[in-house]
Amino acid sequence: MAVRSNAGSLALPSGIKGRGEYVRLVFEEAGVPYTDVGVTGGMVSIIDFCWKGGNTGFPVRAPPAIRRGDFVLCGTPVVQAYLGREFGLMPADPRAAAHVEQVLAVVTDGVAEGRLAFHPKDFYASHKTQVEESKPYVKQYGEQRLPKYMQHWEDILRKNEADGEQGFLIGNSLTVADLAVYHYMAAAQQHYRAYFDAVEAPLAKAHQARIAARPRIAAYLSSGRCQPWDTDSMM
Repeated sequence: MAVRSNAGSLALPSGIKGRGEYVRLVFEEAGVPYTDVGVTGGMVSIIDFCWKGGNTGFPVRAPPAIRRGDFVLCGTPVVQAYLGREFGLMPADPRAAAHVEQVLAVVTDGVAEGRLAFHPKDFYASHKTQVEESKPYVKQYGEQRLPKYMQHWEDILRKNEADGEQGFLIGNSLTVADLAVYHYMAAAQQHYRAYFDAVEAPLAKAHQARIAARPRIAAYLSSGRCQPWDTDSMM
C-alpha cells in the first residue's frame, strides 16, 4: 500500500487488505484523506517506490510505508504508532503510550504466526502450492495459538475495566491499539473462523463489534476504498 495524505503519503500493496489495512484504518478513523498509491498506480508503483529508486527519502525495506514530504517511514507497528501520535490516537502519558506500542508488537507477532501456518513449506510461495502441508499447522494455530492471543485481548480489556475505564484497551479513548486488535480479530475470524467461533472471549468480540460500528470505520468498511480479503494468510 502506498498512501499520500495531507499529513503524509502511504505506499501499500493493492488488491488485498494485507498489512496495509492496519495503516488504512488509522487514516480512516482519523478522517485524514489519503491516496492509496497501490490502488492508483498498481503494484508497479509500489515496486518502483520501495525497490527501484522511486523513493529518495529514508530507505524502505518493504510496504506498508508512508511519505510526508521528504520523510519516509515503513514497518506496520512503527507507522501505526507514528500516525497515532500525529492524529491524536496515542495517549499523551508515556507509560500508556508504551502499552499501546506493546499491543501493536503483540498483534504483529500474532499475524506473523497466523500467516506462517499457511506457508509451512515455503514462506514466500503461494499458499496454493502447499495447501495439504499447511493443514496441521493451521489446526495447531487455530487450536493452540489463536485462543492465547484472544485471551490476551480479553485480559487487557478486563484490566482496563477494573481500572475504571470501559470500551477501550488502554485508557478512556480509542487508540491505534484498538484499531490493530480490531483488525487482528477480523482477520482471525475470516481465516480461522471455526476456531475463532469456538473461543470464549466475550469482551474481545464485543470490542471488535464496537470498533467496526464506529461511524468512520463502518463507512470505510462499506466503501470502495476497502480492499478485499486475501483467501488465506491473515491478510
